[in-house]
Amino acid sequence: MAITLGMQLFHPLPPSNNVVRVRMIDTTSAMKLYVEVFLKPNSPPWTIKRIETAIPGVRVEKDVREILQEKGMELGEINDIIWSHSHWDHTGSAYHFPPSTNLCFGKGTGPFPGYPLNADSALNAANFKNRQCMEIDYETQIEPFPAHDLYVDGSIYLLDTPGHWPGHIGDICHFAGNFRPSEDVSFPDKIPEGAFGNCGDDHIIKQNDHHPQHHGQMSGSVDPNRRPFYKLSTHHHSSYKDPSLANITTLKMQKYFDSDPNVLVCLAHDTALLDHLPTFNADLNQDLNEWKQNGMKEKCHWGWLKELPRYDKDGNVLGPGMRESPIVVGS
Repeated sequence: MAITLGMQLFHPLPPSNNVVRVRMIDTTSAMKLYVEVFLKPNSPPWTIKRIETAIPGVRVEKDVREILQEKGMELGEINDIIWSHSHWDHTGSAYHFPPSTNLCFGKGTGPFPGYPLNADSALNAANFKNRQCMEIDYETQIEPFPAHDLYVDGSIYLLDTPGHWPGHIGDICHFAGNFRPSEDVSFPDKIPEGAFGNCGDDHIIKQNDHHPQHHGQMSGSVDPNRRPFYKLSTHHHSSYKDPSLANITTLKMQKYFDSDPNVLVCLAHDTALLDHLPTFNADLNQDLNEWKQNGMKEKCHWGWLKELPRYDKDGNVLGPGMRESPIVVGS
């Protein structure tokens, strides 16, 4: 894996003696979405016009509070909840937590005061009742993004990453194929073992006709193994409020963070993380802090490939991607 030094080369993090222990929770939530919500389709206009809805199915097994409580944690132990943005699958039910738990969100989040006080709001007004709410103000810079030092000790920075939704903080896109492979991290000669699960090896990808090299979107001088598989969706069902700005933000994330061997990029919707990283659900004593020593970046980096259709070495379709089967189809 050829990697540049990313953000460390351009703008090193401010020094700090404080570190945090990071643990990952599997929220047990899954949605069946039409692809054009996140990716720019290669379909003819008449096909796109037939698409009428974006989310035909959803599954939520447990609320985050239930997962915490099952592992013996009291909700009062949680000091802060940080919303990356105001979409329902990222806000949860903060009103289940006691008033002592603060709620943090980015500038532009809203509209307030929330439903039912504001009939046009997707936010629940109960989330804000009787608790301290903090709209993030960015006072520093973690190149190339405005940043906020949450605890004023250098342990956690919140980044302003615009484009997906107003007030967005942190990971900007939903699918790693929007910024992988790249000029900095090209397809390796051999995909790391285990990246595909039970799908097979890398011939699946190089035969995939969804890559721009197969439908004339790249000039002959561009190496397709150094360009992302997909573009962000500009469809009218797109989840991106400002696709052009989101694309700029995504490419910045790739250049400064994803290309850096000292940074592990974790997208909220990246199912490959659940395949390779320990979760709080399985063992509350495990954390992500040893990800580099355990080679987790290399394993997670190409896990998104198993979402794509599978091909044999002759280019024949073997079957759909691993996540192709329906979850719950709504009526």
